[in-house]
Amino acid sequence: MSNEIARSHSTIDPYKHLQIVVNPDGTITRSLISPSTEATPDPVNDDAVVLSKDVTVNQSKNTWVRIFVRRQALDSPSSTKLPLIVDFHGGGFIFFSAASSLSHDSAGGNIAYHAGLRATAQVNNLLPLKIKGLLLLFPFFGAIKRTASELRLVNDRVSPPCVSDLMWELALPIGADRDHEYCNPKVEGGSKLVDQIRLLGWKVMVIGCDRDPLIDRQIELVRMMEHKEMQVVTHFQEGGYHGIEIIDPVKRKVLLVDIKKFVLSLEKAA
Repeated sequence: MSNEIARSHSTIDPYKHLQIVVNPDGTITRSLISPSTEATPDPVNDDAVVLSKDVTVNQSKNTWVRIFVRRQALDSPSSTKLPLIVDFHGGGFIFFSAASSLSHDSAGGNIAYHAGLRATAQVNNLLPLKIKGLLLLFPFFGAIKRTASELRLVNDRVSPPCVSDLMWELALPIGADRDHEYCNPKVEGGSKLVDQIRLLGWKVMVIGCDRDPLIDRQIELVRMMEHKEMQVVTHFQEGGYHGIEIIDPVKRKVLLVDIKKFVLSLEKAA
């Protein structure tokens, strides 16, 4: 047995790890529950600093979004346009919702990336909205061939590669493998699409950590962007793991400070 095969062998059952049960008819039952937060839409009876409201986008598919706005913007309305942040929740494409607490990482980073790529072809249709940047927090990418970090962390307790494989299997189009364009940004002309982001002058921030099996894929993406001479800011933590900001309040505070600095830098560049 080769060293790569031996090192890539996992002792983890991805179905048990994700609390997924396969039913006799081929459907699955998901038991994993994420903490959620109720919307706070009432500006009169709710003293929340930030108000929020849930809005249905597609009723037949039960697709909805949660809109947040600072109370101050309602208390002191003006003609000044407010900056807009579009956030996509994580969960490996198969868990969670817009109501889930601190969940904009992982698959959310992947969706933000692909939504950004699609938006490059629609910039004129989006006016007067002008996109200034992309924030990719622990972005969830993959490919068929294992990276060194995936082999090193094959039995990672938080997000082992076999669990990522199962998520991709459930999320990708039927018959697609992990070299599909949604999964692997280096295929299907991904480099040419990055060119479009560079030409538009967008700034990109990529956040990751060294104990995340996905770290090598995130570094590959950064290198591809740097090769294209894009504006890329990185924050790769030492000693962290995938989704650490959900569990560790200290790490979360550090991340939020960096994210705030990045967002403010986009406003100054506007």
